[in-house]
Amino acid sequence: LAATLLAGCASHMVNLTARSVEPASADVYRFEFQWDSSRRGANNPEVKVYVMIDETLYPLERIRGTTDRWEGNVPIPAGKPVITYRYKVDYTYPKISSRVAQSELSLPYFLEVQRPAPAGTVPAQ
Repeated sequence: LAATLLAGCASHMVNLTARSVEPASADVYRFEFQWDSSRRGANNPEVKVYVMIDETLYPLERIRGTTDRWEGNVPIPAGKPVITYRYKVDYTYPKISSRVAQSELSLPYFLEVQRPAPAGTVPAQ
């Protein structure tokens, strides 16, 4: 019975960010994320989603016209070929007399950053 009750309040996290990228500009990259919860009342406009890199949280914006997708341009640390990041979701859900705050943290993800060679350098052969 307990497993059934827990399964009824499950959430679903999907990382929509590519695994290997070249930054859009000056070490900034676009992160995309999808989150949905079967917990009654949790999918409301007050849901906040963040990308966490090196313990720093960067807010994502809900994609207009959707209820479960967020995106945002986030600075990535210079000089690192691989960035470890997670998503954090803050939301509330109703209880008998009030709303209860809840947070969820995704599993870690890895982003391979492909930085272009500086102008004037000759690629190694």
